[in-house]
Amino acid sequence: MRIRIEAFSVQKDGNAPAENEDACAPADGGGPREPVLHAAVADGATESLFSGHWARLLAGAFASGEVRDARGLLAALPGLQARWHQHVAGKSLPWYAEEKLRDGAFATLLGVRVDAGTWSALAVGDSCLFQLREGRLSRSFPLEQSAAFGASPFLLSTHVHQNARVEPQVRTAAGDLREGDTLLLMTDALACWFLAEHERGRAPWAELPGSLEAFSTFLGRLRREKVIRNDDCTLMRLSVEA
Repeated sequence: MRIRIEAFSVQKDGNAPAENEDACAPADGGGPREPVLHAAVADGATESLFSGHWARLLAGAFASGEVRDARGLLAALPGLQARWHQHVAGKSLPWYAEEKLRDGAFATLLGVRVDAGTWSALAVGDSCLFQLREGRLSRSFPLEQSAAFGASPFLLSTHVHQNARVEPQVRTAAGDLREGDTLLLMTDALACWFLAEHERGRAPWAELPGSLEAFSTFLGRLRREKVIRNDDCTLMRLSVEA
């Protein structure tokens, strides 16, 4: 069993690509991989500074195997937080940005480990995993309805004093994988659209493009039609091959 990875991320309308605060890892997707795979997406909060860097640190930690479960996340957070603070230290910022920087950065995290025909996932916040099997949606994690997306999901913080709040917010799930299955990892705006379309009896997975250019065009259409929130959007597609 091998897994083919595709990864696409597009910034919100009006922003430059460098302002995209989503992250995914491995960021380049790539060809089939075996036998063990770790993949993750993270969504940096727009309201915080340097949240994209924080999202990249979180996604990278899961994809590298450093974080596999709630205990591993709690163990890794102090080091990741220190790396974020080192990154922003000494940056020349306007006074109002310096004040905001003291609040730290925040991000969601969704990671999945694939091994020997099984998957296990960890989530903090509202980035979502969807499992497709035989042309239907067979699993939705951690949210199962579009109405469940709110304005204030729990987010991982760059402040160490927030770490005690993390463990109760970690969600986990697991399942089996078969040849032909697909796992989709999405940040919140895309995931909310996906579930809303499914609730209307549609098959939104059939609309998802297979290239970055097509993904950008696809999001542009959804935004013009006002059926998706204007936000950074990231998609990872893990396809199970023989």
